[in-house]
Amino acid sequence: MKRTLYGFAAGVIAAIVAVSSFNIAVMVVDREPPITYQAAHAVTPTVKRGGTIEVEYKVVRSRICPVVAKRWLYDATGQRHSVPQYTVGADLTAGRETYRRSITIPSGAAVGPARYEVVLDYTCNSLQKLLGPTTVVSPPVRFVIAP
Repeated sequence: MKRTLYGFAAGVIAAIVAVSSFNIAVMVVDREPPITYQAAHAVTPTVKRGGTIEVEYKVVRSRICPVVAKRWLYDATGQRHSVPQYTVGADLTAGRETYRRSITIPSGAAVGPARYEVVLDYTCNSLQKLLGPTTVVSPPVRFVIAP
């Protein structure tokens, strides 16, 4: 009786370890970015300091995951400016999408060629919360800041 009970307990423990190991292995290899950029461009190629510029993106979303977005503008001197965050609603769906975002150019940005980039940190599973997110960087959007 004792031997049967130990055998059953060992089988249950082995099954739990096997399922847990499989789940962890799946999470470890789950590094595919949930979004792929197909194109990004400024709708107007020139903008004044303090003005706004429209940026259009074409993307393919394979799935929806929690994301932390960092938006950066690099001016002609190479200085990085943080762009206020755009709040994304819960109406995102997987698939192809074309969307636009308005960016306010900081009044302290240097005149000349500039670029805008978005860094997206996705946490699609609990292991990524511990070990680090999957990072996706948008294609640089180039434009000119006018005086």
